[in-house]
Amino acid sequence: MRIYTTIIISIFSAHLSGQNLPRNLTVEEQSRLHEIGISRTITDPPDSIIYAPAEFDSVAGLIFAWEAYSTLLTELIKEVAEDDTAWVVVDNTSEENSVRNTLSNANVNMDHVVFQVIATNSVWIRDYGPWWVIEPENSRAIIDLVYNRPRPLDDAYPELAAVDFGVNYYGLGLIEAGGNMLLDGQGAVIVSNVIFDGSQGFDPNLTQEQLEQYFLDYFGVHKVIVTPHLINDGTGHIDMFVKLINDTTVIVGEYENQSAGFSGNYEICNQVANQLANETNGAGRPFNIIRMPMPPYSNGVTYTYVNSLIVNNKVLVPIYGFSTEFANDDSVLALYETIMPGLEAVGFDCNQIIPANGAIHCIATKVPALPETIACGNLMGDVNLDGRVNIYDILKLVDFVTGVIEPELCAISSGDMTNDGDITTIDVIELVYLVMGF
Repeated sequence: MRIYTTIIISIFSAHLSGQNLPRNLTVEEQSRLHEIGISRTITDPPDSIIYAPAEFDSVAGLIFAWEAYSTLLTELIKEVAEDDTAWVVVDNTSEENSVRNTLSNANVNMDHVVFQVIATNSVWIRDYGPWWVIEPENSRAIIDLVYNRPRPLDDAYPELAAVDFGVNYYGLGLIEAGGNMLLDGQGAVIVSNVIFDGSQGFDPNLTQEQLEQYFLDYFGVHKVIVTPHLINDGTGHIDMFVKLINDTTVIVGEYENQSAGFSGNYEICNQVANQLANETNGAGRPFNIIRMPMPPYSNGVTYTYVNSLIVNNKVLVPIYGFSTEFANDDSVLALYETIMPGLEAVGFDCNQIIPANGAIHCIATKVPALPETIACGNLMGDVNLDGRVNIYDILKLVDFVTGVIEPELCAISSGDMTNDGDITTIDVIELVYLVMGF
């Protein structure tokens, strides 16, 4: 009964205004900021965290909330369900039957579709949906942030999902949006400074020290990197222009010139790129920055190619039909496949959704694969899982052997150069020979 009373009281007023809610605060919601978090359960943090899955880690599948943009959702669900599981959140059994027919008629692999009957307010499940940690015994657990919107059904979803998945639930008092955090799998997280902005539904009294403590206690993350946020993009979330594709490689958006972006955003993108180029990940390794074109700001809309989603051997990319020399759909898809070797870049038309200030990354959230189910396809010697074998892999393997850091998912298989099931100094020597070309 911890959350149901609040939900029942608010369900009629809240859900009637749902369905087509934008990712940003509406004018009406700006007068209801005091309602943020009213349907939340706060718990103690996990006793032990083995791993907080990263932005790019393997997944069992994705979760979607069927609240708007049904054409795009159908296309995404169909793509995901080819190989992985698509969890589809619906408000009631009547909607489930309707959506089931829609997906079946679109030739979706229904064997890979699982419905969750849990009412929500909006489609933006990245921002209010569950985050995950791996606890001892390789068990998944849900971490639940306070959603920075007065949308009680959305905010209550992760706790109900924990019951549905049959996993432990941990709720923390941090007001944050999931689209404003990128985990590197090495103990670091990147967020934008919009997290301190009370006008956007966040806690204006939050301090850097409190923020760091929240991430340490509930995610096992020991480093918080705070960047500036884009201006007038609707949310200020980091996922609109920054993306981690592995633990040392970061995509940062880039405008062609000052007039291409909303006033100041050309400079902000460059500032963030420079900031992260001088930063290190949670294991102390330097970031490699790759710039990706940002289409021109137009008619109040911040277009982005960066708001993409990595799903195992695919990356799902928003496209818009742009074909300019600088911002070109085809060249961006090719760029993704170049910087993420072995992955297929698949484009999806996001012209309908982007005016609501979000794209693909915003309307899906991940269910991580359990360690024993992950099929590691990385290169032998690619210890940091960035698609290349170089001196940084040697340094990381040395850290594993000396016990400075624990190997993350798939790193053991790539670092076991002798294929004996263990990582030792012999593997380090073999990797040195490989890198030096002996």
